[in-house]
Amino acid sequence: MLKKAASQNLISGLLPHVIPGGVVSLQYANDTILFLEKSVHKARNFKWLLSCFENLSGMKINFHKSDLMTINMDEPSAKEFAQIFCCKNGSFPIKYVGVPLHYDNLKREDIQPIIDRIIKGISGWLGRYLTYKGKIILLCACVISIPAYLMSVIKFPKWEINAINSQMAHFFWGNL
Repeated sequence: MLKKAASQNLISGLLPHVIPGGVVSLQYANDTILFLEKSVHKARNFKWLLSCFENLSGMKINFHKSDLMTINMDEPSAKEFAQIFCCKNGSFPIKYVGVPLHYDNLKREDIQPIIDRIIKGISGWLGRYLTYKGKIILLCACVISIPAYLMSVIKFPKWEINAINSQMAHFFWGNL
């Protein structure tokens, strides 16, 4: 529905010079990000399309749980767009499918929860009861999977990689 509307020039996504109609949406399960250019007319068309989707599918979009994120837009225009979509203005960074997203470099406080999650996970393990092979399997299956997923999307700073390695080494060698 969105692709057809974009091909008819009712809405326009981002990067229309790269992809015909532009990138209009990213979807994974029930997480959706919608993109549109700065045009009040096309924003109203977008809202109308979302209303049509609700009527056709029987599913309701909860606009009270939705945030409008703007980049390089003045405050009055952002408020006007938020009013069209009946949602609040949000701010970056946001999480999409567990990945922190930002239009600029992520700060330490944006990435620190990943380290904290790894430390919390490792701290509950009793490594002294495991063999070396058991420790390696546990680290590879559980700990490495947490940052590996995120590293496929964002570039980790060196300090974070060192912190993860330090925690893994402490678990592996610390419980002798």
